[in-house]
Amino acid sequence: MSSPWGYGGAGGAVENLLRQAQEQQRRLVEFQQQRAELRVTGESPDGLVRVTVDGDMKVGGIDVNARAMRLDSFTLAESLQAAIDAAYAAFAERQQELMTEVLGGSELVRRAQAGNLTPEDWFREFGVDLTDPTRGLRR
Repeated sequence: MSSPWGYGGAGGAVENLLRQAQEQQRRLVEFQQQRAELRVTGESPDGLVRVTVDGDMKVGGIDVNARAMRLDSFTLAESLQAAIDAAYAAFAERQQELMTEVLGGSELVRRAQAGNLTPEDWFREFGVDLTDPTRGLRR
């Protein structure tokens, strides 16, 4: 039996859209899991201090070389801050890579981060034109 909407009717379009939304949800969960497991390390330029940042962007470990104890407190503080900055920069870079791998192309990710990506653009990127009233109805 055929409906005026074509094979599958309007229910087919909703079903197709739901499947695509579930796939996006699966990708997002995968990204969140990988991000939670992320551990990156940053090192001071002098190599005397190493800092590890975890998936929650918390400093999880600080390794200070014994030679750093010869530094004055100001220089040691600078080395520590440089290592923290390097760890956060490495975290941001790795997070960007994960987003690109899991969620789509790097341009799409950049637009989403900048707040310049509408839900319609997101779906369009994955082949769904939400403005097409016959989407999912054609087979």
